[in-house]
Order: sequence, then C-alpha cells, then structure tokens
Amino acid sequence: MNLPNQLTIGRLVLTAVWVALAAIPQEYPNSFLYWKIGYIIAIIAGFTDFFDGYLARKLQLITTFGKLMDPLADKIFTVSCFVVLTEHAVVPAWITILILTREFAVNGLRSLAANKGQVMAASWIGKCKTVSQMLVLLVGGSIWVQWIPNLPIVLLVWKILLLSLAIFTLYTGIEYFIKNRDLYMDSL
Repeated sequence: MNLPNQLTIGRLVLTAVWVALAAIPQEYPNSFLYWKIGYIIAIIAGFTDFFDGYLARKLQLITTFGKLMDPLADKIFTVSCFVVLTEHAVVPAWITILILTREFAVNGLRSLAANKGQVMAASWIGKCKTVSQMLVLLVGGSIWVQWIPNLPIVLLVWKILLLSLAIFTLYTGIEYFIKNRDLYMDSL
C-alpha cells in the first residue's frame, strides 16, 4: 500500500479515535483532557486530507483505491467533526443538517455522473467551501476545548464564519445541480 493510501486509511482510524475521545461524557474524570487530545488528533487527521492527494499527484501514485477512499474518508472525517461539534453545542444543528444534505445530494449526483461515464470536477467555489469547512472546524474545535476564549468579538467572528460556511455550502450545492442538470433532467 502506497503512502497516500496509508494516509487515507490513517485519516479513517484517527477519525474513529477522535470521535471516541469526544464522546467521553463531561462527568467522566479528566474528560476535558481527553477532548483536547481528541481535538489534536482531529487536527492531524485534517492535515492528512491535504497531504494524501498532494503526494498521490506529485509522486504519481494515483490508484483506484485512492480515488474511491480519499473522498469517502474526507466526508467521514468532515461529517464526524460537524456532528461532534453539534453534540457539544458549538455548531448549530441546522448547519450540520445543511452540510449533510449537500454532501448526500452532491454524492448522489456524482454517482449518477459515474454511471454515465462522466466525472464531476470540483469547482473553485467548491474548494472555497472546503477551506471554509476546515476553518470552521479548526475555530469551532478551539472554542470547544476553550483554547479560544468566549469573548464577544470571538463569538461575532464565529457567527460570521458559520454564516459564510452556510452560504458556501448552499451555493455550491445548488451550483452542482445547475451545472450538471443534463445528468438528471432526462431521467425525470
């Protein structure tokens, strides 16, 4: 198994560990310490997302396994993070539901494209959505483990980040369906 694929598998394992640590009840002794360790693990998992694809392209180690598992590991990691931060009342549930809905819808559209022998490339604005997701997860996690204080200015910036993410998520979801309407219009 090549290094990029090992990083992808590693992201799945790290995601499971991070979620397990984040699920420790607050009443448990040292739960806050476990949450911080889990958050550090989540940051490491997030960085593997950037490195596996980069290394696969740079070292020409692109595999069928990587093409399938890298995006799947990305979605599992991202969705897990948003669910955890929603459970801990850092991210509102409606944002997580919006993200989940968009991901399911776009993945369905990608499957339809694949069945027709087409590939849907990520758009520039879609990449901005991914960056905004990672930024929200980084800041949200820092708020959760109290590495960023709950000052009024921090909460204002946090709300702006969440609103920006919601707009990117909604816009990119709609954009995919408008740009690729030929995939589903003939099936209606």
